[in-house]
Amino acid sequence: MKRTFLGCALAMATALTLAACSSGSADDGVSDDRTVTVDTLAGPIEVIGTPERIVAFGQQWVDALLEFDVQPVGYVSAGSNGNERGLYPWQAEVAGDAVMLDASAVDQVDGAVPTEEIAALQPDLILVAGIGSIDPYRVLSDIAPTIFPKTEKVETWESQIGTLGRVLDREDDAQRIIDEGRTVTDGFRQEYPRLDGKSAVLSQFVFETQQLAVVADPEDGAAQVFDSLGLSVPQDLVNSPDISHGRIVLSPERLDVLTADLVVILPNGGTREDLNKLPGFTSLPAATGGGVAVVDYATVVGFNTPSKASIEFALNEIRPQLEAVGS
Repeated sequence: MKRTFLGCALAMATALTLAACSSGSADDGVSDDRTVTVDTLAGPIEVIGTPERIVAFGQQWVDALLEFDVQPVGYVSAGSNGNERGLYPWQAEVAGDAVMLDASAVDQVDGAVPTEEIAALQPDLILVAGIGSIDPYRVLSDIAPTIFPKTEKVETWESQIGTLGRVLDREDDAQRIIDEGRTVTDGFRQEYPRLDGKSAVLSQFVFETQQLAVVADPEDGAAQVFDSLGLSVPQDLVNSPDISHGRIVLSPERLDVLTADLVVILPNGGTREDLNKLPGFTSLPAATGGGVAVVDYATVVGFNTPSKASIEFALNEIRPQLEAVGS
């Protein structure tokens, strides 16, 4: 979780190489020299033609591509936190011949992106997701056009679907996918109407470093998931001067910031019992009101770097807490 929440949650997310399927591809009449410009943190990126072999760093991009029936030829996603193929539960549709790339070196300060592995896949587009510095990933532009994140925060899943819709010349499909995803969250909102107007916090407690990480920016893609249910980030967090890349990292003494109606938390390196031993945890409003959801790595990733599929998975995992807070 240090990577997915502090470094993808506080470092850049992972790498994926993806190949567009012929199924549902762009209209046959599209010219090979069609150019799409995407604004990113690295400046405007031009993509010429309709990509067929796409490399992406980040679980969000894997999920977004799958929504378009685009299969990865290679990917880096869950790593050791996923199944034997490094995939999350909602990524079962990734083809068996997709190559899982090793991006572990990127976790190191002076590490390198696996450029040779990526170049060998002959991509015609690379997608990078996550938060933190994009500097280690700039070398990817030497291999193929590379779409970097648009902001230093986690991007919303709708924004990524919209970007892919333009790049793949499938904007109608993009709108359909977005509408389907919003139908899911609208269904949860209707099922738990009393969520509206209440507050939610997504967090993790890292036992190794004794740090509490919290999503604090309401414009962050993770916070937007809860916003779609009518839940807001507590104003004390929003007003904090310490927000960086949409998040705040605090000491254990600051558990008081978790004063939300719904608290979704990963005990990184520990258990629920370990959380209960932290001073003040069991007396939090969410704890006394049934709104604390102590979740596993996959579930917190489903919220933290959201996609259409991961949101549905993660929301189903916390139904008891949604029931307690919103019924």
